Amino acid sequence: MRGAVLLAALALPLVMTGCEGGQAADGGSSLPDPVIETEVTTDIDYVALGDSFSAGPFIGTMRTDPTGCARSKDNYPAFLADWLDVASYTDVSCSAATTADLYARMRMFDGNTTRPQLDAVSADTDLVTLGIGGNDFAIYDSLIRCQDGAACPVDDLEADARKVAGRVEKAVRNILEIAPDAKVLVVGYPDILPTEGTCAAVGASPDLLGPVTDVAGVLNDSLEKGATAAGASYVDMEAVSEGHDVCAKGRAWVNGPRFRAGIAAPFHPKINGMRAVAAEVFRQITGQEPEVTDYAEPDPDALVLNQP
Repeated sequence: MRGAVLLAALALPLVMTGCEGGQAADGGSSLPDPVIETEVTTDIDYVALGDSFSAGPFIGTMRTDPTGCARSKDNYPAFLADWLDVASYTDVSCSAATTADLYARMRMFDGNTTRPQLDAVSADTDLVTLGIGGNDFAIYDSLIRCQDGAACPVDDLEADARKVAGRVEKAVRNILEIAPDAKVLVVGYPDILPTEGTCAAVGASPDLLGPVTDVAGVLNDSLEKGATAAGASYVDMEAVSEGHDVCAKGRAWVNGPRFRAGIAAPFHPKINGMRAVAAEVFRQITGQEPEVTDYAEPDPDALVLNQP
């Protein structure tokens, strides 16, 4: 049943967001105050931390450092590194990561392990993006119980989602302890499912989707709370991605229920979604619009290969 496929895919958990055809993610004219002054962006040492919504599993070509993280060469950290023309770039985002994997070795899908993500941060780090939390407390795994008309423990799931705030706050404080001069941005999750109604790509009733979207909203609120409490900036992808969920057809930033090698994992962002996230983060960092590219091409001299 496709409803079961949906919730199982959410339980993996990977991630998504985007910008249609490389267009700006938001048509609004006002830009946020820059997190980093524009004139110094060319000297940025950038580190990307996170789960699959940052890693971008099965979008285009996968990186092999390490293979088990299913990390795309066209995820939003790669686009961001390209557009900011960073001096160095280390992406240790890993599909299925939890906040615990920031501090300890993580067992990846291929059975191997990779180093704690925080090992990538140093005193020289200028910029950190962090997109994580959906896998904590097995939040998405628990949503499987909501399928097929079974009672959905919404109160328990929302309570767990609220607990993520403390974990994100701790993560940001640990990042700033290592890199006290770094600018840290916590990147929220985009809309995967429609906030109203349903469609064939979802294969589940609005009654089923309601609790799922409610929990997702609480989770994003929790990420924002944790980010601001620790002094980080929050990137609200939930607001930006409205109208680009899996039911948006040609405007969708998210893959449907089928695994599509080279496109995206089920119910995860496609390359246009990754562009959209990168564009929104770029705006928040610089206060300017990026020169959007079809693919991410960070300067090879700036790319720091990640060692397991």
